[in-house]
Amino acid sequence: MDFASLIIREGDRVTASGRLVRNQTGDWFEPPVSVTANFPLVRRVRPAWSGSVRIVGAEFGAELTGRFEHDGAVEGSATLTGTWAADRLQVERQDLHVPQHRKIANWTVPPCPPPEGGWPHQTLVHGVKDGPAGERLAARYAGLHYDLGDLRETGAAVAVTTFRPGEGQAVLVVAAADSEAVEAHLRPQLGQLLCVIPSKWTKAELEAVGAHLLAHHDDWNLYGWGDTSTEDGQAQITARLTRTLPEIATWAASLPAGILGLEPWLTHAQRPLPT
Repeated sequence: MDFASLIIREGDRVTASGRLVRNQTGDWFEPPVSVTANFPLVRRVRPAWSGSVRIVGAEFGAELTGRFEHDGAVEGSATLTGTWAADRLQVERQDLHVPQHRKIANWTVPPCPPPEGGWPHQTLVHGVKDGPAGERLAARYAGLHYDLGDLRETGAAVAVTTFRPGEGQAVLVVAAADSEAVEAHLRPQLGQLLCVIPSKWTKAELEAVGAHLLAHHDDWNLYGWGDTSTEDGQAQITARLTRTLPEIATWAASLPAGILGLEPWLTHAQRPLPT
């Protein structure tokens, strides 16, 4: 990942979809942060999140999706595009809100060669999944039954991911710091349904990245981070943040390649073509 290309600097043209708030403190724009659910007797406009950015030139009328007004405060959602200047967004264009769907890794091709005859098939179980437009679709999954024991706690298994190469197929992919320990514990349980690969980093290295993010939670305006697995089965820490600062990009570039993924809310937008 080219972290430097994510930096938002003075004069850059940027875009994002999110929640707009107008209250006595000004006009604000925020990413889809998680909030504690509560059900007050009278609905009020929720204050802007501490990591919100100031905006200039936004419309708070009918252009907002889900517009709500109470006691002089207004909130709603929209997609804004404009210029980043003096730590605020100068709005040049306002469009209908477009929900941002996070890209989910495609865990379909295990990073091990299949056994002779292909990956075995298992009994299907029924469930539901989200479709590309947010609709609920029926799904059928192959189940895996296993016991990890203390492989996670000891750091022998760094990432554990279920790959589904086809309908009725499931393969457990383990990125291991101690392949022998993982093989000894899981191979008797899973047989050909196990794929063990060397982990690119250790549990301690991942925890150090997470600890650094926690220490900078406020000054970097982080609104979510956690462990995930990439499409090659390796562990990765992903972090969602309002925008990428130069110091964030510098730190991220100093880490082992692939251990961290940044998901900034404010991203670069193309300059409009001259008319």
